[in-house]
Amino acid sequence: MNDESISICVKYGFDDTRIRETILALDIHPAHADLADRISREVIGDKADELVNICFALLANLREFSLIKPNLDVSVFKQIWVDQLQRFGQGFHTPKYFAERLTLSAARAHDGLSMSVLHLQHQITQQILVERLITSFQNDPETVWALMPCILKFIALDLHLAIEGYHLQEIEDQQNKLTACRIESAKLYQKVATDQLTGVMSFSHVMEALENHINKAVQTGTTLCVMMIDLDFFKRVNDTHGHLVGDSVLIHTAERIKSAVRDFDMVGRFGGEEFTVILTNADMALARVIAERIRQDVAGTPFHAKEHIIGVTISLGVAMLKPGETREAILERADVAMYEAKQTGRNRVVVAEDLEQAASTLEM
Repeated sequence: MNDESISICVKYGFDDTRIRETILALDIHPAHADLADRISREVIGDKADELVNICFALLANLREFSLIKPNLDVSVFKQIWVDQLQRFGQGFHTPKYFAERLTLSAARAHDGLSMSVLHLQHQITQQILVERLITSFQNDPETVWALMPCILKFIALDLHLAIEGYHLQEIEDQQNKLTACRIESAKLYQKVATDQLTGVMSFSHVMEALENHINKAVQTGTTLCVMMIDLDFFKRVNDTHGHLVGDSVLIHTAERIKSAVRDFDMVGRFGGEEFTVILTNADMALARVIAERIRQDVAGTPFHAKEHIIGVTISLGVAMLKPGETREAILERADVAMYEAKQTGRNRVVVAEDLEQAASTLEM
């Protein structure tokens, strides 16, 4: 139990040093243990149940308490109150004492009991004990003045621990809610960022990622290439085999593209039967190799649909980022190259820079 109490105290930020500091701050000393024992025997005695019933009747009149009372196990609530009253101030310097009160207030916070109700519970307890003390020793003022500060100090200690446990539980609950919100947000973002049919990046996520990687390439001075990919004769597949088969061909093609690129390359669906690939830290020589590997992998792996074997080929356009170029500009150059691949026979790779160099040569 001691190890468990220490663990609970540490969880709420109360190590041995802080326990000692808290007790000293309230001017509670070892001698108060004997005074607390006198209060338990001579003030509370066997009247703990009676005193708690009086306290509870006052607390129950509070409108805020009445709102949560239907959801509260009153008998358990009162029994815990009785148990604490019967052990008033006992072991106040131990981790067990601190752990019990911190845990209890945290549970109260979790159950929806407000801080004002929790505060009033301690104030009512203090009021009833003081009244009981004065009644019990009405002819002995010296005892009253000796024991009254002890009642006030231990109620103050219990209230301090109640506030600490309550607020820390509130913080933990808020952190749990925030974590849940982050998880849900991540799920929603993943849903938005992923093309629901093929499982690759969605168009909006492709554009966002390309913008980010262009900025990073500019800052670090690294190279970046982009591919535009389009399935050849895809309309024929839909018209011949239906759109369900056409969707399966798109999924198949996306899988072949992903298997042919590097682990950190990004594959996205640009729309319809078009895909795009973002190649970071890749110059044109490497981009050519990867593009050709993609083309061969797709062409060499026909799609099987029931009794049909559907040959799938793609046309690819590749472009490398130029200084000062925007994402729209590099995508347009890759798209022009892809269109050229289609115009010149399909199932091939065309590089934007080759087209531009050829055009420049003709102009000369």
